[in-house]
Amino acid sequence: MTKVPPVSRRSFLKLSAAAGGGMLAAWHIPLTAAENERTAVDGALQPNAFVRITSDNRITIITTAAEIGQGTLTALPMLVAEELDADWSLVQWELASPTREYNNPKTFTQLTAGSVTISSLYKQQREAGAAVKEVLIKAAARRWGVSASSLETELSKVIDPRNKRSATYGELAAEAARISAPRSPTLKRPSEFTIIGKSKVRLDGAGKSNGSAKYGFDVYLPGMLTAVVKRAPKFGARLISFNAADVKASPGVVDVVEIPSGVAVIGTDFWSVYQGREKLRPVWDFSEAAIFSSEDQYARYDTLMDKPGTVRKNTGRVALAQSRADQKLESTFRFPYLAHAPMEPLNVVIDYNGRDCEIWCGTQWPDADHAAAAGVLGLPARRVNFHTMLSGGGFGRRGTMDQDFVREAAHLAKKVKKPLKLVWTREDDIKGGYYRPSAVVRLTGTLNKRGEVTSIMGRIASQSAAIGPLMESFIALIGEDARTAQGIRDIPYDIPNLRAEVHYEKSEVPVNWMRSVANSFNIFALETFIDELAEAAGQDPYQFRRNMLANNRRCRQVLDTVAEAANWSSPAAAGMCRGIALLNSYNSYIAQVVEASLDGDQLNVHRVISAVDCGIAVNPDLVKAQIESGIVFGLSSAMGKISFKDGEVRQNNFHDYPILRINQTPAIETHIIDSDENPGGVGELGVPCVAPALANAMYQATGERIKSLPMFNQNLQIT
Repeated sequence: MTKVPPVSRRSFLKLSAAAGGGMLAAWHIPLTAAENERTAVDGALQPNAFVRITSDNRITIITTAAEIGQGTLTALPMLVAEELDADWSLVQWELASPTREYNNPKTFTQLTAGSVTISSLYKQQREAGAAVKEVLIKAAARRWGVSASSLETELSKVIDPRNKRSATYGELAAEAARISAPRSPTLKRPSEFTIIGKSKVRLDGAGKSNGSAKYGFDVYLPGMLTAVVKRAPKFGARLISFNAADVKASPGVVDVVEIPSGVAVIGTDFWSVYQGREKLRPVWDFSEAAIFSSEDQYARYDTLMDKPGTVRKNTGRVALAQSRADQKLESTFRFPYLAHAPMEPLNVVIDYNGRDCEIWCGTQWPDADHAAAAGVLGLPARRVNFHTMLSGGGFGRRGTMDQDFVREAAHLAKKVKKPLKLVWTREDDIKGGYYRPSAVVRLTGTLNKRGEVTSIMGRIASQSAAIGPLMESFIALIGEDARTAQGIRDIPYDIPNLRAEVHYEKSEVPVNWMRSVANSFNIFALETFIDELAEAAGQDPYQFRRNMLANNRRCRQVLDTVAEAANWSSPAAAGMCRGIALLNSYNSYIAQVVEASLDGDQLNVHRVISAVDCGIAVNPDLVKAQIESGIVFGLSSAMGKISFKDGEVRQNNFHDYPILRINQTPAIETHIIDSDENPGGVGELGVPCVAPALANAMYQATGERIKSLPMFNQNLQIT
């Protein structure tokens, strides 16, 4: 098996010669002799490579973040290619190996989450391209005996305009590899960009369209077995016994083994092991299991609303403001557990022979998964070769903090010692936990005689996606509030007195971050409550918000832009209702207007209009795609729920955990604000506002506030 070299964190750019006359660019500190192993890649010696230029003038950008549909494999190469003055038609991608060399400099890991990929890598990736360009220019200058300052670059060529000659990067690569790279290369001004800011076609688009792109599920090895696992129907239950004999006698079944998470049925194909699993008849000990109903949990959370919680934000004097208020409003909101439900269910291909291991997996956290598998197998990390594959969606599920599905595969491989594919069915995934936590949120707001908000008090009860100093410090690095107060503690409005408190519940039900994290429930509560306050103040919802944004120029701009695009100043068309919502998070800003109508019991969502300020939009088309997908995800989240009865999950598949269908999707219109600010996050930005904007629109039609999700009791029909 191929060995993966141990590496160290990058501190400067090193260029080295590659087999075949190519050049490799890698960020790392000097390696010891023991660490200086090299891995053969396509016939080239590649020591921790980041940029590869081969003699045929192809440029490969090894991307440091997972591709889960968000466009990483295009956006990151665009940053490098811009400063490199590369011919975009010659640029290709490669997913990085899970080594410290490719860690995100902000999170010190390879976790793809928190919408931090572009914002944290924006300068670094550009510097990589600029440094490579400078050594290519120096190589050409030496070859031609001219001053480097007299040369220019364009479309993967170094040009000598005075002498009317040029050389491709591929032709110069071997010479450039012997030149030291600058530590602080000169970067372009935004006015000089030719690639950044343009809607370049996705580099992975063709492969995903014609079926040639390889996802984790597409990996097949000679002699590979397939495995499915029977897990406890209640979280925290313990296996007592199971029927192995009848299962082993089933056609296509090779073995039945017990692992920490349950019982695995292993066989020659999926259908055989799936049918064999139905014969297991396991017996479980539920003495330590989570046995409760969703209604019981809400009742516990409701009691916590009357008790002080852990303070996560406290500015001004909320109690005093409440005692002096002319009006006081209070609303309580309830939110269910939600499943991530990616289109490609979880899967891992693993080949372990007792000495070495090779893994293929679509994941959001390859370095953590790599380390977890090595730990289970008792191997040094260098003996585990981990291939990060394309993922058919993730939304947080492929980045759990205990690497559950990869550990499960490693436990199986340790017992089987043959190539195998672990498959989670859709039902396994829906019932398998690591949900967006359920929550109850109570907001209390006060107004003075002028209709101005004088205070807001938020109290939240939920499970935390990360409890403990270590995880809270880590989450703080990626800009997320692991303490469940995200969206309330960083409210965009000018509120003089603000307090956010949190109650944490411990439960056997495993939870994890989900796309937009705590914003997914806190922003629904906040933005529908803001509409309540606006009504109590006798003000228009848009103008009411705008009046509280004197100190937030970028929020005010997106709010004004969306209001103008929606023609908010004019009455809505007959039978149409409109709602508005606002968010600042992930160093970006968005305002959304939803236009909807009611026809009896049928809701028609006609149009969703968004105004987005994400700083420099590296690829505007990708930004729009992410806002569109976020809207679909947000509407789907407003439809779905994971509920419990006696500790068992009631939902199974898309028939009872509905996802917005293409024929239900409204018209989506996205306006991107021109900006020279550094890029912010986009992947989660489009999710939180669409549901509260829709709820605010529905109030205009029905006169009833929606304070519990899911929003609908029947399948949502949208025209």
